[in-house]
Amino acid sequence: MALNPSFLGRLIAIGGNEDKADELIVLKRVVQEIGKTDYKVGVITTASEDPGKRGKDYHSVFTTLGASRIDIFTINDRIQANDRKSAETIADLDLIFFTGGDQLRLTTILGGTRIFDAIQKRLEDGALIAGTSAGATVFSDTMIYEGKSEDGLFKGSVLSTSGFGFVNKIIFDTHFMARGRIGRLIQTVTSNPTCIGVGIGEDSGVILKGDGVAEVVGTGQVIIVDGCGIMYSNIMDIKPGEPIAVENIRIHSLVDGYGYDFKKRRFLRPSSLSIQE
Repeated sequence: MALNPSFLGRLIAIGGNEDKADELIVLKRVVQEIGKTDYKVGVITTASEDPGKRGKDYHSVFTTLGASRIDIFTINDRIQANDRKSAETIADLDLIFFTGGDQLRLTTILGGTRIFDAIQKRLEDGALIAGTSAGATVFSDTMIYEGKSEDGLFKGSVLSTSGFGFVNKIIFDTHFMARGRIGRLIQTVTSNPTCIGVGIGEDSGVILKGDGVAEVVGTGQVIIVDGCGIMYSNIMDIKPGEPIAVENIRIHSLVDGYGYDFKKRRFLRPSSLSIQE
C-alpha cells in the first residue's frame, strides 16, 4: 500500500493575498503558531519580481506583530543562495516566511544550496515555515508551476516539476477560487491518484502539524481533492489537448476552524478537530 501523505515539520501554506493591514487573521495565526513571543523571523523574497517592496511589506507586518528580529533575505542567484553567513543566520530563526511570486524562481535559485539546507534543517528541528502563494506551492514534492485555469481539464495543460518536498503526496495550489483553478488540480490528482490536492483560497491558510492533521484559518475556502477512490479515467488513452474524464474523485470544502486528516483522508468538523488536538 502507498504511504500516506506526510510532512517534515510545522508548516503553514497560505493561498495568497492575505490581509496585511487590517485584521491580519492569517498572519496573526502564523505568529501564534511559533509558540513564543520573543521570536526571530526571516523573510525570503526570492520568488518576487519586486523583492524590495515585498521585504518592506512583511518587515512592517512582523514589526506590528511583535517580532524581536526581522531578517530580509534578498536572494536573486545561486551565488547568494550559497552564502555561508546567510545560512548561519537562518539557523537561528524561529519563523521562515516565503513571499509570493514565481515558484520556479524558488526551486531553481535555492534548490541544493546552503540556504536550502539550512531551511530544511530548521524545519526538521522544529522551526515554523510559512509561505504565501508561490511560497506555499513550493512546499510540495510535486509542484504545479504552470497551467491556465480554463484549460485545466485538458490533458497536458498543467505543468509540474519537483518542489522542495517539505510535504509528500500533497499538492498545493493557491489563489484557488479567485483564479478558478479546480480543473488543473483535478488533472494533477488524476495523474497522481496517491496524492491529495489542496487548493487554498486567498486570505486563507492551512496549518500542518506532525500528527497528520491540517487546520484551516482565514476568511476564504480550502478545497481538498482526493483521488484515492478514482475508479476510471481516460487520461492514459487520450492525446494532449483532449478533455479528461474521471470517475469518483472526492472533493471537500473547508473553511476557518475546519480540518482534514491526511492519514485517514477524513473531513474534520471544528468539534472533531478540537478532539484531535
